[in-house]
Amino acid sequence: MNHESSITEKYRILDHEADVGFEVYGRTLEEVFENAACALFSLIVDRESVEPEIGKRLDIEGNGELLILFLNELLYLWEVEGFIPKELSIKVSDNKVAGNVAGQLFNPLIHTIKTEVKAVTYHKFSFEKKGDMFVATFIVDV
Repeated sequence: MNHESSITEKYRILDHEADVGFEVYGRTLEEVFENAACALFSLIVDRESVEPEIGKRLDIEGNGELLILFLNELLYLWEVEGFIPKELSIKVSDNKVAGNVAGQLFNPLIHTIKTEVKAVTYHKFSFEKKGDMFVATFIVDV
């Protein structure tokens, strides 16, 4: 038997366990963004131990998927500064998120890291209005 002729596939893509998906709901755009931030950081740290001690200003503009840009900006603040968001006061328009976020800098004596998140991805991302609710689905690379 000729081994080469029995192989019809060149390669196969396998699903792996390096992703976590979320479906997030809200009555307003702001509520969806806030709930998405809460979902993302509930994966990273124990949010119950976080206090809103420090404020940060957010001004994010983009032509693409604004929710992904927003979540990756929060992830950037976490990775660079150790900032953990707790409370958000934001306004969302078609191409801009602006407002304030209050949280705390990571302190190993107070906070527990649960999972390392590398990025929020565009893979299988969706954002739509269903009835009187907004529903967003996103995947994070862990």
